[in-house]
Amino acid sequence: MSLAVHHLKKTIGKRTIIDDVSFTVRKGEVFGFLGPNGAGKTTTIRMIVGLTTPTAGDISILGHPVSTERAQAMEHVGAIVENPELYPFLSGLENLKQFARMQKAVTREDIHRVVKLVGLEQSINDKVKKYSLGMRQRLGLAQALLHKPSLLILDEPTNGLDPQGIREIRDYIRKLAREEGLSVIVSSHLLSEMEMMCDRIGIIQHGQMLSIEDVHQTSTVEDIVTHRFDVYPVEVAERYFTSLGIRSVQENGLVVQVKQKTVPDLVRGLVKADVDVYSVVMDKETLEERFLKMTGGAKHV
Repeated sequence: MSLAVHHLKKTIGKRTIIDDVSFTVRKGEVFGFLGPNGAGKTTTIRMIVGLTTPTAGDISILGHPVSTERAQAMEHVGAIVENPELYPFLSGLENLKQFARMQKAVTREDIHRVVKLVGLEQSINDKVKKYSLGMRQRLGLAQALLHKPSLLILDEPTNGLDPQGIREIRDYIRKLAREEGLSVIVSSHLLSEMEMMCDRIGIIQHGQMLSIEDVHQTSTVEDIVTHRFDVYPVEVAERYFTSLGIRSVQENGLVVQVKQKTVPDLVRGLVKADVDVYSVVMDKETLEERFLKMTGGAKHV
């Protein structure tokens, strides 16, 4: 595991900010932190990168406990917490050179590697004050990747970006995980982006981890799933489902909840009953629907 967090707790005075949070991040995985404002996402990230000390619990990065081997653990971490800090009066290249001086054994080749990786070859010699917000985020990514970390932590990496910038950052993150084998933790308030970017998500609320699940979870043939039948005549189809003890509802088609494995037999039965079947669509629960269900309908993330 690139990262292992066990029973993490953070209290300030009598207030519990983080309460018994546990999760792991695998090599080459994009793990998303999702939760309402004030849920504890940034506090957890700050503890992982050593900016604040846990009240209880353990954090280890590539086997190095952060509590006792912080320097060794942080050698494997690249992070952007909120916005990347850059020198606007220097060029992108000069910014990277400044940062390289603070790292161990970063070479000129490493600088060229990250510049190419984030697609800034054409503008790396321009002053950062001329950069768009998306270009600044990409330069921040390059800065975090200079020392070849195994774990990249990004707190709201698409915050304030336009749709094109959001797509660029999302594509870079997926590319890093897929091609570089990098483990990535992403905190974001954009549900649709998390769905396209992450492999797994941890849903956190009131400092507690409510659920950890695959973003693109699939149902098995034994699962009862909502299916939408586009059929004609609808009344005959309704009578057919009723004869089988299946409740149906007219809603942009005929909606039923059945096991996936029964659908082929249902289609054959409808055809025998002189019902035309134009399509059968399985309604998948979106990440937004799962999030709202978990958090009791919280609107702000």
